[in-house]
Amino acid sequence: MTISNERGSALIITLMLLLILTAIGIYAISISTTEMSIALQSKTGIATLNTAESGAHFAIDQIPNVYTTAYDTAAHASTLPDGSNYSVTSRATGVLTVKPGFGANYRFADFEVTSAGTPPPQFAGQRIVQAVVNYGPVPTGTMY
Repeated sequence: MTISNERGSALIITLMLLLILTAIGIYAISISTTEMSIALQSKTGIATLNTAESGAHFAIDQIPNVYTTAYDTAAHASTLPDGSNYSVTSRATGVLTVKPGFGANYRFADFEVTSAGTPPPQFAGQRIVQAVVNYGPVPTGTMY
């Protein structure tokens, strides 16, 4: 093989190497932006869940007061400093139960709490937290 047959091969090899490196760079940028998007969605989801839980804690702290509406909308809503908000409904189930360790004249009342959390306005989503709370002991009967 003579040198005259190999003219321009260095240019072709260099261009192929440049093409491969460019493809690797584009792939790395694509993976990086995808990971950033996943991290943002995870952060938003956790913040929304925390917002819904804070609404549930608010409603649980207010028991035995209940927040109900006739049209299935939130009876209490609050906006947090980051712009996320929650809406809360709660109701007494009407069930009074006896628990071990308490006399027959004491009952525990059951309450259902539902809290819906939404993220700040620039994001979309909703998380709902539901809880059943036992409140008591509540004296009942004649206490004889």
